[in-house]
Amino acid sequence: MMIGTPTASSLWPAYLLTVFSVVAGFAVYDILYRRVPDRALAFFMPFAALAPLLKVCLAGDGGQLWPTVAEALAGALLGFCIPLAAAMATGGTGLGGGDIKFCGILGLIYGPSGMALVFFVAAVFAMPMVLLFRRLSRLRQPIAIPFLPFLACGCSVATLAELFL
Repeated sequence: MMIGTPTASSLWPAYLLTVFSVVAGFAVYDILYRRVPDRALAFFMPFAALAPLLKVCLAGDGGQLWPTVAEALAGALLGFCIPLAAAMATGGTGLGGGDIKFCGILGLIYGPSGMALVFFVAAVFAMPMVLLFRRLSRLRQPIAIPFLPFLACGCSVATLAELFL
């Protein structure tokens, strides 16, 4: 075994762990400032766009480029449309525009099945918190909580599922 030489098997997990670190940074920023900065999303976008190309290069099969890119674009579409529909259904009080754009970018990395898992886990973790805050505040108004920490939980589960399943 050569120490320090990256191999195909170690690059993809390193990429996914880097993605999770960036997602965690976005989650902390969302908790502190209740927004997702567009400049940071613009910086993260090219890094996320590398995911399908990296998958193809690590697989060693150049013929799978277009199906992999199509899967990434389908994930981006799913990642953008589901939060957009949720925001439209709640009149813009549920999810912000930064969350919507961020989910679209995550879709490039995780694909449609990974984004479905991210959304499911995020919803499972977010729903009890919303109900708890609503119960404690006794207000009938919508409660604003940052959603990116829950997306980070979903990303961690999707990353672990992709690496170990």
